[in-house]
This record gives sequence, C-alpha cells and structure tokens, in this order.
Amino acid sequence: MNNIDIDKEEILKTSKWIRFIFMVVYAFVINFALTISIGLAFIQFLFVLFTSKVNESIASINSHIIDFFNDSIAFLLFQTEEKPFPFKSTNKDEVVIEVDSDDVSEEDIQESKD
Repeated sequence: MNNIDIDKEEILKTSKWIRFIFMVVYAFVINFALTISIGLAFIQFLFVLFTSKVNESIASINSHIIDFFNDSIAFLLFQTEEKPFPFKSTNKDEVVIEVDSDDVSEEDIQESKD
C-alpha cells in the first residue's frame, strides 16, 4: 500500500472549499437548467411542428443555456478556474497584446512600469 503524504495546509485552504461550494451550487443549477432545456425543446418542437419554423426567441434562450452548460461543465471538470455566469468576467474591452521579446527593450519595460 502506498503511503501518501497529506498536507494539512492544502486541505484547509479556504479557496479550495469555496470552489467546492461553487461546484455543488453549479451542479444543482445545471440539473435545474436541464429540466428547463427539456421543456424548451418540447415547446420548440411544437413550434416547428405547427409552423415549420424555429421560434427565434426560444432559439436565443437556448444559445445562452448552451453557453452556460459549456462554461459550467468546464468549471466542474477543472478545465478552467473561471466561474460561469453570473460570476463570469464579461469585460470584453480588455485586449491582450502579445509582443515578441526581441522587439521590447529594457527601457520600454521601465517606461511601462512608470
């Protein structure tokens, strides 16, 4: 049997327990959202059955639900540390600029710090 060293400090980290609480909450929300999705799928089917067209309002809601599922599952399965809606960062104005390190001098770095 392998002896595994358990680091008590790692177990008691508050950030890990907060993440666990978020994971439990999102698991319940996903369960609830799945029920809503099944209902919306049935309603959408009725629209297609009687009008031969997809209801755009329901389709828009469905796309938001799909995004929520993707973000939530990625969070639950430790693919990301970013929390899903409503805690998700929606700052779309933020731009990341990648620069080749050969193009930046030490003086440029000092100027950006000031």
